[in-house]
Amino acid sequence: MRTFIFPLLLMMLLASGCASRGPLGSYCGPLPEGGAVSAIAADAVDCLSSLYPPGHTSVHLVPAKDVENGFAQAFERGLRTKGFTLLPAATADAVAVAYTLDALFEKGEKSAWYLQLRISDGETGGKSIARSYTETGQPEAGQSRTEIEFKRS
Repeated sequence: MRTFIFPLLLMMLLASGCASRGPLGSYCGPLPEGGAVSAIAADAVDCLSSLYPPGHTSVHLVPAKDVENGFAQAFERGLRTKGFTLLPAATADAVAVAYTLDALFEKGEKSAWYLQLRISDGETGGKSIARSYTETGQPEAGQSRTEIEFKRS
């Protein structure tokens, strides 16, 4: 009996680490060429503005380790241009946005890119939007939108 309970407790403990309180952090892998980065950032801004009204929404971008990456700069610039207010720290009434931008594969000169936005707005818990892009930054097919429940403590 003891050999059954210990692995079960260990598994429950490890599984509880999967529940998060919000978008944990941003990640930016090696970036595509400059024009592709701008196109991907513009598409991300369009996605956010279709969900939240610019001019009435404050956004906190969860920084990546490389805060000065080209995507973060283009994304911030696009959000400001669209009318969003950017906050340096998360607040209860701000929408927190974490992102992951990375290469899906590289074949010779051709690459595909993947962008995931994890959005926590405090009301519905959160959303995850994911989309893949060509090497020039053009969206491929549709996008995946998922409602996420973030655990609050």
